Amino acid sequence: MGDVLTVQPWDYVYGDVVLRLKVTHVPSNADLLSLEWVRLFGIELRPDGSPWRERDALIRVGAIRANPPARDGVENVGRLR
Repeated sequence: MGDVLTVQPWDYVYGDVVLRLKVTHVPSNADLLSLEWVRLFGIELRPDGSPWRERDALIRVGAIRANPPARDGVENVGRLR
């Protein structure tokens, strides 16, 4: 349904474990060229890849650029690149 981000604990606010987030919504004001942090919405995935819970996370834009998401077909998350 969306891009899957893998984010290290130091690259998202209140991170304590590696976060795997299947992105379902990117806010319309998410200008990744000018922001340092972006709030994304999605489904947190368990280590085995199964869905766990709905979640939003404030993620460092540099981490998204350094580790592009795995594509899974949702058009509105193309802005993450």
